[in-house]
Amino acid sequence: MAATLQVRVITPERVVFDGEATHVQYPGEDGLYGVLPRHAPMITTVASGVLVVTEPSGNKHRFFVADGFAQVVGGREVRFAVDSGEDEAEIDLARAQEAAERAKERMGRAQAEGFDLVRAEYAMRRAIMRLRTKQRGIN
Repeated sequence: MAATLQVRVITPERVVFDGEATHVQYPGEDGLYGVLPRHAPMITTVASGVLVVTEPSGNKHRFFVADGFAQVVGGREVRFAVDSGEDEAEIDLARAQEAAERAKERMGRAQAEGFDLVRAEYAMRRAIMRLRTKQRGIN
């Protein structure tokens, strides 16, 4: 039997995923990280983006995750503690598109009226990453 990882993705509200994987890819502040079985122990930040979990069967699960930490333990376990996370199947495409439009509008207002541009940009990034998560699953 091939080596696997035990992967757990948790948010403050719930466990988003708890299962086995042969590979995990996730967004960090400085680029994408990939974890395979027997990976060295580490702790990293998790940025807003798409988390991909490849199961032993080859099936891939995609999740939108936002801001948190990942920990590789003993080369056989990966734990994610993130502010928010959603399986691609849970993402409502129309709602995500509306959120992106609202964020775009807020960014324009923030620049023109002196609102908090950083918060507006953060909302835009989250909306875009949700859309990207859902659209990758459609293709």
